[in-house]
Amino acid sequence: MTALARTPGRPRSVVADEAILAVTVEMFAEIGLDALTVEGVAARAGVGKNTVYRRYPNKVDLVVAAVRHAMNVGELPPDTGTTRGDVLALVDGFVTSLTSTPIGRVLPILVAARTRVPELDTAFGDIVAEKRARSAAVVQRGIERGDLRPDVDVDLVVDSFVSGVFYRFLVSHALLDAGFRESVVDETFRAFGA
Repeated sequence: MTALARTPGRPRSVVADEAILAVTVEMFAEIGLDALTVEGVAARAGVGKNTVYRRYPNKVDLVVAAVRHAMNVGELPPDTGTTRGDVLALVDGFVTSLTSTPIGRVLPILVAARTRVPELDTAFGDIVAEKRARSAAVVQRGIERGDLRPDVDVDLVVDSFVSGVFYRFLVSHALLDAGFRESVVDETFRAFGA
């Protein structure tokens, strides 16, 4: 029987990790990237600034990690058993994220900040690509099930149910209620259904 070697120092605290990421999202939503400081995050999270710097070498890395965490990047695509149910689960998830979490306050600031900060632009592009890949997996499975036409452009299908949500949230501020979410899914299937 071999003993596991213990690494030097204390193990990382999951509680501290969660607090740092949650506080970063809150503060980014409140004051934006320019005013955000690692020291301010550390103070509000109740940790030392070195604790933050050990995890994230700079402010942009910290913000990116916090946004990735808050947006559940890496989450598996929904699998409700039907393509319609999966697409509705995606749309409901987008709406919930935008209306019931700090991401709704962060997103407009993030979109503006990425135009000025190349590292943030690249990282946000990666986040969007990963989130789109999750939606594309649902569309591809719908094609394989025969629920969506085999000749559809997967990206266009994803745009059909994502863009309306973001337009209403960011531009028109129209309702994102259950009726709207159902109609987005219905229109997607009218346009691309088999």
